[in-house]
Amino acid sequence: MEISARKVASGCAAAMLLLAGCGDSSETATVREVTTRFESAMVSHDSSTACSLLAPEAVRRIDGLRPEGCVQALSSLKIPSAPPGDTQVWGDTAQVRTSADTLFLRRFPGGWRIIGAGCTPRGEQPYECTVDGT
Repeated sequence: MEISARKVASGCAAAMLLLAGCGDSSETATVREVTTRFESAMVSHDSSTACSLLAPEAVRRIDGLRPEGCVQALSSLKIPSAPPGDTQVWGDTAQVRTSADTLFLRRFPGGWRIIGAGCTPRGEQPYECTVDGT
């Protein structure tokens, strides 16, 4: 299930140019913590926890494309897992790179949620994400 993350990549690219370096350390730590929880849930096959860390639109898209729903579908998706590395926060959006993946997050009223996972860069084109909640 490959879904384009055109909006995520475009928004993040614009944010990088305009707001580079604007994330504070507490936001960065929170983003990394959410990413770590998601990655750990994926490694331990805890799809229920992993789905709870996704943005509502990401869950709706998975549910719409996979009749078995997020909890069952997420475990079958090929999302690489690795500890979070480079983390950048721009206002209410963030990008976390791992050695195997790039994840995108957005801050919602209930906290940071993953809007893109299993994302790979495609040069000048937007990232291609397995999970897309933009």
